Amino acid sequence: MGENFLNPVGASFPSLGSPQRISVSSQGGRNKVQLKPGHSLMDWIRLGRSGKDLTGVGGRRLDVTPEELGKHNTEKDCWLALRGKVYNVTSYLEFHPGGVDELMRGAGKDATALFDEIHKWVNAESMLEKCLVGRYKVENQMLKNTLLRKGSKTSENLPNGGFLAPATPPLQTPRFDWYQSGQTVSVIVYTKCPEISQDDIIVDIQGRTLLASMHIKQSVYTAHIELEKEVSLDCKMNISGDSGKVELVFEKTLHDVQWSSIGKHLNHHNTYVSYNHFNPAYRDCTLEAVKSITHDTRLYTMCLPPGTRMTVPVGHHVHLKHDVEGVEVVRSYTVVLPSLQPGCQDLRLEQGQALYLMVKVYPQGVLTPWLGTLKPGERIPISSHQGTFKSSQLQECSHLVMFAAGTGFTPMVRLIYHTLVENTQSKCCVKLLFFNKKEEDILWNDQLCALAECNDRFTFTNCLSEADDSWTGLRGRITKKMVEQYLPPLSDNDHPLICVCGPTPFTNTVITFAQELGHKEHTHAFQG
Repeated sequence: MGENFLNPVGASFPSLGSPQRISVSSQGGRNKVQLKPGHSLMDWIRLGRSGKDLTGVGGRRLDVTPEELGKHNTEKDCWLALRGKVYNVTSYLEFHPGGVDELMRGAGKDATALFDEIHKWVNAESMLEKCLVGRYKVENQMLKNTLLRKGSKTSENLPNGGFLAPATPPLQTPRFDWYQSGQTVSVIVYTKCPEISQDDIIVDIQGRTLLASMHIKQSVYTAHIELEKEVSLDCKMNISGDSGKVELVFEKTLHDVQWSSIGKHLNHHNTYVSYNHFNPAYRDCTLEAVKSITHDTRLYTMCLPPGTRMTVPVGHHVHLKHDVEGVEVVRSYTVVLPSLQPGCQDLRLEQGQALYLMVKVYPQGVLTPWLGTLKPGERIPISSHQGTFKSSQLQECSHLVMFAAGTGFTPMVRLIYHTLVENTQSKCCVKLLFFNKKEEDILWNDQLCALAECNDRFTFTNCLSEADDSWTGLRGRITKKMVEQYLPPLSDNDHPLICVCGPTPFTNTVITFAQELGHKEHTHAFQG
């Protein structure tokens, strides 16, 4: 099922309706609009499979010049170019979660740069397959080179997702080296980043192939090697905090056998690209256990494959993908913990061998009905972790205030645990205002209550929009008064952090209220 890390697919990222966990507004996110009935992603997939001609040219493949493309720039006749291909998106306009106006920004022109800026995670080739008009015919060689730098597909076997790497970022490329002893071989990367930690490093070993990616500030360094001889699947990681030197140590399968070289450098070995253009690799993970959290939400325990080491930073997410009626659909889920109780943690998380996902199963959803049928032992393609949240934001935080709606609670799980349990020196005041429809929808309510009882730095409040008569707590939807009551007073001596996650309208509303109350510089939104 799916591709392993040696064969990632170029644009295998969350589809147009993905609940991507990214920041919004000025932090680089995108808004969604309320779609008309019958215009969901599943409806679009069905339309594509209906046999209707969505190309507008009878299914012929044309060579489209920039001049011809420019003639199709209206809502009734809308073409755009992506990665060297031209699509007639007229039929798709009302299915686009960002709205018609957003998609029209690329009408009649090469929209690759705009697309990558806003919809980087969309698998356009799969999603718009039935709209393909033909090849974008660019005569000028300089323009051709620009298309390549923006992501023209040249190989299915590249570690960064099958696209040519963009131009090297302004930072100096890390230096690669290696050495050996009789028992071990060591891969060395001089990152020049003293802040790098094991959470920033992902290592995959399969057979003799090594793939290692290192997140360095706003860029990603890749080492991709076919080792000269086999090594054990266990990787010992040594990090020098002063210089940013990273050493990956592997035990030789054959001791006391000298290697003549580290091996063969594979595609994109020793490359350094901007984080915004880095396409994460997938590996097949094994579902170990499924546990019910509420009537419709489950906790999935996933085991990473032998040879993979990936510890996920606080607030980061991974992508899951599955083929739905011939269309590759990808969804993003924030990695959580097995519990909020200190004695119930999984040591494999620190070793980078497992991860936990909290997923709400929607009967009419696109991906979750499939997830809901999975049994222990089955495999799921899961990507490398990604995210914009930095745990350093919590280090000097005096007040951590969280607003969550529904499964927007998932990013808050590790923020709460890190601040109240893992960081024993923290004196940060932690608050959570948690919105749900009904009492039965509240995730880990008992655990939140227990945590509040034993920790006077933590308070949380549940607010229900469809509560029954027995509910005595807070009711309704988010208001500016609620936000104001939960936020700390503005002070030069305090360093508050306001985190928000939920449906896009909820997130945008909270961020707007917080900014109006003077907390513009203190907010971080996880897009729900």
